[in-house]
Amino acid sequence: MKRSLTISALALASLTIAPSARAQGRWSTLDDFLTSAIRLNAQELGALGRGETVAKMLPTADSRDIAVFGAVRIDVPRPFFIDRQRDLPRALKTPTRTQAVVFSDPATAADVQLVDMSNDDIKELRSCRPSDCNFKLPATDMEGARTTIGAGADAKARVAEAARKRMVEYVTDYRSRGNAAMIVYDDRGTVRSSDALGAMLRDSSLVFLAVPSLGQSLIDYPRSKPAGGTEAIFWSRDELPHLRRVLRITHQTIFAPPERQDLTLIAAKQIYADHYFEAGLEVLAAVDRGTDGITLVAIRRFRFDHMPSGGLLNIRGRVANGLRENIVADLKRLERDAESAWAAKR
Repeated sequence: MKRSLTISALALASLTIAPSARAQGRWSTLDDFLTSAIRLNAQELGALGRGETVAKMLPTADSRDIAVFGAVRIDVPRPFFIDRQRDLPRALKTPTRTQAVVFSDPATAADVQLVDMSNDDIKELRSCRPSDCNFKLPATDMEGARTTIGAGADAKARVAEAARKRMVEYVTDYRSRGNAAMIVYDDRGTVRSSDALGAMLRDSSLVFLAVPSLGQSLIDYPRSKPAGGTEAIFWSRDELPHLRRVLRITHQTIFAPPERQDLTLIAAKQIYADHYFEAGLEVLAAVDRGTDGITLVAIRRFRFDHMPSGGLLNIRGRVANGLRENIVADLKRLERDAESAWAAKR
C-alpha cells in the first residue's frame, strides 16, 4: 500500500523555494512542509494521499526562472528503480527527446556524428551577431560560423562538422576544469552560463542544507565527485512544450548522498543549450518508503533568457504550463514502466 512522502525526500524541493519560503527554516512535519513550503492545497494533499501524481509550480526570486515540483509513489524497490536509470540508452529516451547520445571518456568525434544542421540553422547563423543572434553562442563561435558559411559550397556540412568538433572540445574542457570551462553566451548581451547557474543555485541555496553533497558536486566538479556515483555527459535534442527544438549538453550524476541513507539522487546539470536556457538543473530523488516501494520526487528549474511574460506573447506562461504537464507525464511514465518491469521480474 502506498504511503505518505517522507520529509527527507521533500526537503529536496527546497532546491526551488523562493527566499520568503526559505526564511521559515526547516520543517518538522510532512504536512507543515507541504503546506508552508510547497503550498499544496487540500485537494492536492488529498490526491497525493490517494497515490496520484501531483505537480506544482514553485515561486522563484528571479522572473526568468521557472521551477516545477512533482511527486509520485512507485511500488518497486529503490535498487531496482535506480538500476533501470543507470541503463542510459533506455533511461534517456523520453517522448520529448528525439535524440540522446552519451559521450565517451574521453569524448570522440564518433559521439557527435549524428549532430547536423538544417537550412534554417544556416540562414540564422549567417546573420548571427553578438547581442543579435537566435543561437546561444560565444561571439567567437558566431564569427567562426559566419566565416565557414561564407567560404563556399557545402556550408551546411562544414558548419555541422565545426559544431561537432566544438562540442567534443567543450566536453573535454569541462571534464578538466568544471564550471570554469562553461560557455559564455553572447546572443543577448554577455552571460556566463556558470554565473547563471550560480545565481540560480543561490536562489535555491537550502539544497546545501538538505543534501550538502549534491550542492558540493554541482559547484566543485571535478574536484569533488560523489563517492560511488555514476556520472555521464550526454547531448540531446529536446522537444519541450511551446519551444523550438533545443540541443542540450547535460552532465548527469547518480549517487546515494552519505548524509541521507534512504534516498538516491539523479542530478542532471545543463552545461549548454543552443536556445532559451542560460542554466538548468533537474533532480530526481528516489526515496525508500518502508518495505513496499519508493517515493519519486522531481524538481526541475530553468533560467531562461528574456521571454515575453504578458499579453498575446505570453511565452513564459505557456512554457511554465507545458513544463508542469511534462513533469506529470514523465512521473506517470516512470511509475508505469518501473512497476510493469518489476511485475514481470517477479
